[in-house]
Amino acid sequence: MGAKSRLQRARLDRGWTQGELIEALMAAAQRLGAQSPASTSWKTLISMYENGRRPVSPDHRPLFREVYEATDEELGFASTTTRVATAQSTLPTPTAAGSRTPMPVNPEMLGYLTSVLQQHAQAEPFVGPQFLLAPVGSQMPLIEQMCREAYGPLRQEVLRVGARYAEFLGWLHQDTGRTDDAMRWTRLAMEYAQELGDPMVIAYMLQRRSNIATEAGHAGHGAGLALAALRYASELSPRVHAVVLRQLANSKASLGEAVESERAIDQALVAADRGDDDDLAFYCTVSYIEMEAANCRVRLERPQQAVVTYEKSLRNWPAVQERDRGLCLARLATANAILEDVEGAHRAAEQALGIACRTGSTRILGELYRLQPHLARWRKLVEVSELNRELDLTKQVAP
Repeated sequence: MGAKSRLQRARLDRGWTQGELIEALMAAAQRLGAQSPASTSWKTLISMYENGRRPVSPDHRPLFREVYEATDEELGFASTTTRVATAQSTLPTPTAAGSRTPMPVNPEMLGYLTSVLQQHAQAEPFVGPQFLLAPVGSQMPLIEQMCREAYGPLRQEVLRVGARYAEFLGWLHQDTGRTDDAMRWTRLAMEYAQELGDPMVIAYMLQRRSNIATEAGHAGHGAGLALAALRYASELSPRVHAVVLRQLANSKASLGEAVESERAIDQALVAADRGDDDDLAFYCTVSYIEMEAANCRVRLERPQQAVVTYEKSLRNWPAVQERDRGLCLARLATANAILEDVEGAHRAAEQALGIACRTGSTRILGELYRLQPHLARWRKLVEVSELNRELDLTKQVAP
């Protein structure tokens, strides 16, 4: 196998586009203190490298090794000792990079990181987490170094960027079922937020920790964290206030506290209706809260209203929100099963399972696993038996 096919295989095995590889290579150069071509130059170089029209530059080989965590042989590079030694000598090792003179933080670097995060956040609802974990994770060593070393007027903005990246990486881990990693990164985001001292960011990170705890089956802890976030209620934007209340409602529903859950949802609807341009909880609209209310009612086994809400939403679902459409379908399946609509439950579940497999969303699978006991009465039906077989298979191959 030549260099061309091995380099291509390394990228395709990770499901990366050339654009995602470029981001990872530029981040690796930042971490290792190396010079990096501009993104437009990288695009041409990657095409030439992967197609074998040009050998990979010795200066660029360490970047590919860093990004792919692979050896020269695995990537198909020529194994001439002299050329390898030359390539390695151009870059410090990660350990050496940590001890070198700190790279000055500047507004341009922060602007670049913010722009990249926005692009990832825009892509995530329709591609899911599996294609974003690697490129987002590749940015974190640089960001952590910046948060350790930055000082002066820019430190506050560095902490803000660090909190957002760490929270987003935590979310990606949560959606792939890695609860421990999700909480670890969200705790780091919380640490940055606390130093930043911004009540809005602190409350948002508390509700994210609440969400992870609740979905992991620790609803009491989740409710406590949501209530802690509400201590900042008077200092929150309407949408951040709404998303905290929605998380409290979810935790209370998981605890079986229907009255408390409904009260929190009613308050969240009022807050979301006030609206604003908040960049932390821009997604928390009235429609979003209505969907969360339906989810709470399913958990409380009050499915009638939930089915109406889900079906109405699915008729007008945004094409870019593919992962969340799968989550909605999985919840609709459970609501239908509770109402003994086996055909409706199976139809929604099959669609949800397809989206879960395409996006790598373990949260969708989790909803479908919770559906299975509700379908137990009909397990001998061919379609239910086949659905259970498919779901049991996903459990066997889960990481």
